[in-house]
Amino acid sequence: MTKKNRYLGESILHVSRSEQYKTVDELFVHSHRSSVFYTTTVLAALIITAGLLMDNSVLLIGGILVAPVMTPILVIALGFAVGDMAAVRSVIVILLQSFGILIVGGFVMTLIFGTPGGFTVFENTMRTAVLYFIVAAASGVVATFAWVRQEVKEVLPGIGLAVSLAPPLSLIGIFMATLNFTAAQFYLFVFIFNFIGIFLGSLMVFALLKFHKIERKVHEASSETIRGND
Repeated sequence: MTKKNRYLGESILHVSRSEQYKTVDELFVHSHRSSVFYTTTVLAALIITAGLLMDNSVLLIGGILVAPVMTPILVIALGFAVGDMAAVRSVIVILLQSFGILIVGGFVMTLIFGTPGGFTVFENTMRTAVLYFIVAAASGVVATFAWVRQEVKEVLPGIGLAVSLAPPLSLIGIFMATLNFTAAQFYLFVFIFNFIGIFLGSLMVFALLKFHKIERKVHEASSETIRGND
């Protein structure tokens, strides 16, 4: 039986132990402090802010694809799913730093270049925030499945575009620079809704796929990441 046919005959919730181990290893590899992580985050901040200020969707899409902010959130969800807070601690600092870089990038570039007249991005309503939460939750589910089930991993770029996690952070910086704190607060809520949505969607998948059975593996990976970050 070919690998493709094997997957077709399996339940979507069936995951082998080797697939679980590989998922844990890859998630932590992509979520540790490194020059690559910080460089891509800085570049994403510049590209996304430029795309927003220029109302250029091509630049915005490019920046979203570059931003490496999704994977650490999945690691946090994994940590909660298996009850290992070391996993959360291993990525929380780098995650907060990446958020700060995106906000500061938007703030600084707006101070330098300003904003076009009548600058708006999304409809500033709670309805918009809730819709983004729904999209984020669905994206968290699909992203986690994509990391675990290699045959659907090609959907990851599309997930990054759908959830739009990084642009709200850049918009916070943009509106702080223009002293529009009401708009900045709104996009903070949008970001929080997105974050919670991704986290809950991912947490549900890790629980359904029984990752708690490899708690020791997760703890070993998180401990190694913490040592590498020190």
